[in-house]
Amino acid sequence: MKLEGFADLYFVVSVLVPGFIYNGAMSTFVPIRAHREKEVVLLRYLTATAFNYAICSPLIYLLVFGVVFERSPAGQAVCWLFIIFVAPIVLAIGRAWLVQRDVPAWLFSFVGLRTLSPIPTGWDWVFSTTGPCYVLITLRDGTEIAGYFGRRSMASSAPDRRDIYIERVYAVPDERGQWREVDRSLGMHVDGSQIAYLEFRR
Repeated sequence: MKLEGFADLYFVVSVLVPGFIYNGAMSTFVPIRAHREKEVVLLRYLTATAFNYAICSPLIYLLVFGVVFERSPAGQAVCWLFIIFVAPIVLAIGRAWLVQRDVPAWLFSFVGLRTLSPIPTGWDWVFSTTGPCYVLITLRDGTEIAGYFGRRSMASSAPDRRDIYIERVYAVPDERGQWREVDRSLGMHVDGSQIAYLEFRR
């Protein structure tokens, strides 16, 4: 798209930017299924923008018809900045909160329906919904790595590269032993391609 004037810039900001901000904020909390088709991505942005304007429609009505801030351009500017740039973030946080707590599936279960998770993979679901916990990693060669996955840990959400960083490493205990933190450890990075499976513990 070529921006040949202020009208084109206004069109992009008002029609695409709210959807872009919404999807960007949403992907910060909940992994979103990736689409390579430009048409699908564009439709996703437009849908999010339409949803944003629908929620903000009472405020938009008051602004357009001069009910509020009729003689205050600064007040109108602040409201439009909120509608275009802030409201999409608020809506994304609200939806992420519902998705992480599986509220949509819980509501549909009342009418006997089972929903598909909007989160693309089990890996993404676990690390976007599970709080701090201990994890026992078993590699493909049978090696075990025990660690603590907390707020300073990270699990990749990139579909073509899976890896995990655990902030604290523990000596692998036996079935009855206690987990003992490795001295002077600064954590460990594990390549996802080498992981056979993960076990999460309280």
